[in-house]
Amino acid sequence: MSTERAATGLTPGTAAAAPTMAATVARWVSRISWALCVAGASLGLVLPLPVLYEIVMDQLRNPPIWVFETTGYAIIIVVFAASGHGLSTGHHFRVSLLPERLPALARPLARLSAVLQLGFGLVLLLAGVQQVTIDYIQGLRSDTLLAVPQFLPQLAFPIGGIVIALQGIAHLLAPPPERSHDATWR
Repeated sequence: MSTERAATGLTPGTAAAAPTMAATVARWVSRISWALCVAGASLGLVLPLPVLYEIVMDQLRNPPIWVFETTGYAIIIVVFAASGHGLSTGHHFRVSLLPERLPALARPLARLSAVLQLGFGLVLLLAGVQQVTIDYIQGLRSDTLLAVPQFLPQLAFPIGGIVIALQGIAHLLAPPPERSHDATWR
């Protein structure tokens, strides 16, 4: 037996299961969701700074006009950017009553869930692109002193649609395993 096989514990008759192409693609798609989640989390980490600035300036009787609106837009972007990663890790609201009661349905229900994720993501993507395009063409701006072009914060919708659809594709290619941290029904 070679030194390499001895180190891995493999004998000549056994082989390590190589990841399938579908699992590899699913892993890369999940990495895209993770990267967008990191971008959203980074924005979330700096979000308290403008609020702190507003508090200080309010005490100095010179409140800024831009903080409330821009932080609201930032929160929306954070939520949509992190949505795909939340689906990949299971840190979202989900009901697992049927798979627990009828384990034979667990895999088909996971596939159905992935198809619904993909469908919802595509609807959100298409509707978001349509809304962004219309508002860009019309030059729609917010009714505030900032007059923010509305297509900018609305870009969160197609971004969310992309990450949700990508995660649906990842779950179709490689359904997530059952998670031990799920609540159990008693």
